[in-house]
Amino acid sequence: MPESTTDVTAASNSGEGYHRILANVALYLMTGSASLAGTFTFQKEHRSGTIQYGAIEEYRSAALTNVDALVVEELCEFLRTDQMLKGRLIHDSDIRSVAEELVQKEIIEEKLEGTTYYLKARLLADPEQISEVVNLLQEIENKIEELRRARTRADEALREVERLEKEVQLARVKVDLFKKEPDKALEETDEIETLLREARDLFANQDYEGAIHIYTSLIQRDKERLRCLLDRGAAYFHTDQYGAAGADFSEALELDPFNPVAYHNRGSCRVKMGAFDDALKDYAQAIELDPQYSEAYRNRGITYLKYLSDYEAALNDFNRLISLRPHDHAAYFLRGTAFGKLMRFEEALRDYEKAAETLKDDPWLYYNMGNCLLRMRHYEEAIESYSKAIECRPTVGSFYHNRGLAFAKEGRISDALSDYNEALNLGLDDPKAYVIRGFLYWKNGERDKARQDWEKAAELGETRGLEYMAQLDIS
Repeated sequence: MPESTTDVTAASNSGEGYHRILANVALYLMTGSASLAGTFTFQKEHRSGTIQYGAIEEYRSAALTNVDALVVEELCEFLRTDQMLKGRLIHDSDIRSVAEELVQKEIIEEKLEGTTYYLKARLLADPEQISEVVNLLQEIENKIEELRRARTRADEALREVERLEKEVQLARVKVDLFKKEPDKALEETDEIETLLREARDLFANQDYEGAIHIYTSLIQRDKERLRCLLDRGAAYFHTDQYGAAGADFSEALELDPFNPVAYHNRGSCRVKMGAFDDALKDYAQAIELDPQYSEAYRNRGITYLKYLSDYEAALNDFNRLISLRPHDHAAYFLRGTAFGKLMRFEEALRDYEKAAETLKDDPWLYYNMGNCLLRMRHYEEAIESYSKAIECRPTVGSFYHNRGLAFAKEGRISDALSDYNEALNLGLDDPKAYVIRGFLYWKNGERDKARQDWEKAAELGETRGLEYMAQLDIS
């Protein structure tokens, strides 16, 4: 086995008062590896009094202690570079403890000559055995590390549990706080819903003032404010309180600027108040927000038709209304009226006939149909249509007025006079009716009655009768 010699020499001060230890130690490996085997020589001197004369055990202990340190250090260095242990996370202190424990010492020769002690010894080491022990230490270290990590996770889990417990406690506190008033909150919700249902029922039964009272109480309590403003505004509208209704719809728009119903309803209020331009803007805004809003087309069309005489604009809105609601017979009635105003009588009559499929008891439908037929000189059909209107509502003077005119066109003077008498008896405030009745009286040979009617018409601002009197030389 090749040997490597390591000499360690302490500072030598030969002289009296010193004792010397000389040691020669051979280290043998118990495996085939020779990288560590060798001879270690150790020399050390001790001052007088450090070691007792004749105490060979103390010399031996001192020698072996110092030699052990050298050998163990060499063995540790070997183990650090051994392939079996390379890369292991083993502390040096653990390797040293294993090496010290497993190195076997054998004293071959020793002698004491005066103050000099000679020692020859052999040390045996088995690296494989040390490796096994170190492996075991590694496993222990791994287990310790796993335990540490587990403890860390456990600590974290414990902290999480503590946090969750605090949250649960806080939640319980909140529940306890809210638990004190749940019945009261539920009762209030039920009360509000009951009041809203009651208000809707009152509205449906046309008790608008009763509905307004409930909505006002809820608004004062700041409950369902938007809903109540919209509904109270509608109730105000139906009681002709258009200013109050418009104010409610404006406030509703402050709460919800994109509410098409509020714009539409405010537009209807403005129509009633004569603010037609503002009304058209509101209807347009409602349609922009909801292009399928059929009622906005309907009411804007009525505004164009009834108040602004813009019959083409009205027709466009009614066309859109019918495209959205093709089964809405009232829409055909409105479009027929627009067609009539535009002198498109045949189209008007088709729409009126469509409307009449369901609006069988609407006197104004038959009245408008009669007007179209009269303008088309279909007098008999016009008389029939006016008669249906009178049958549905016999108290409207204009129905008799126009039927009387149709009778007159047919030369039925007596029937015409009867209708004009009835129209004026019903309070028809139209001076033209006096002019026409006067003409009928004249045709019937009743000159005095004719003169009286023409003079009455002149009092009301219609002078055509006076022209007739001059032409006919009636004084």
